[in-house]
Amino acid sequence: MATQDQYVVSVVEKYRLALEEGSPSHRVADEIAPLIKQWGQEYVQGITISGAYAKNTAITLASHVDVLVLLKPIPGAEIKSVFWRLFEFLTDQNLKASTREVSVRVPCKKLQVDLIPSYREGKSGNILFNKRSGEAVHTDVGQHVHLVGSSGRQQEICALKIWRERNSLEFPSFLVELAILRALEGERFGQLAENVHCVLRYLGSKFESAVIRDPANSENVVSNDLSEKAKKSIAKAARDAIYREDWEKILQ
Repeated sequence: MATQDQYVVSVVEKYRLALEEGSPSHRVADEIAPLIKQWGQEYVQGITISGAYAKNTAITLASHVDVLVLLKPIPGAEIKSVFWRLFEFLTDQNLKASTREVSVRVPCKKLQVDLIPSYREGKSGNILFNKRSGEAVHTDVGQHVHLVGSSGRQQEICALKIWRERNSLEFPSFLVELAILRALEGERFGQLAENVHCVLRYLGSKFESAVIRDPANSENVVSNDLSEKAKKSIAKAARDAIYREDWEKILQ
């Protein structure tokens, strides 16, 4: 009979996606790049895969690809204007574009591609536009990728993303990651089932009142990206999961 850890690992590996050369995520990035260069012209400095694929936490149940579009400052155009210009350009190309919190989403090769327009700030920082707040956000996407990629907690993150999708919860991935890293501070590695339980206990008892900040800029309160109603739904789902002792009911 499989142990709890073996069961959780099997579920994670069932849904986990790897970033490899020639993978669907690479192909959609390559396909969309000429269009982005046509739009941004000489201001485009780089087009790189970011988000879950870069952090090795992508799952098939939430298969969108984050692509960071790095731009030199365009004279007379704040990042808010750039965001909406990109949306209008892609709409004019009949690509069924829609806007997300910091990205413009387009379908490509059966995947959803989230294009994140960004101005460079300093050596490695980024200025993004947050549609929800209507404000520019100063952060560092590369630091986020490094933080999660070097955390050793990718399996736990994948497991909680699977749990999120199975429970149809509104829970942005970056906030999922930061909540997990906080919940698992000081916890041992290599005890996947216990660590997932530890995160669920944190979500059920402490998450609603937690103030979780962007590690690249403490002025950005990432936990504010969720409404109180959404936080309550996450906390309730976590408490319900804890009461189910059968892992096949917690994670499937």
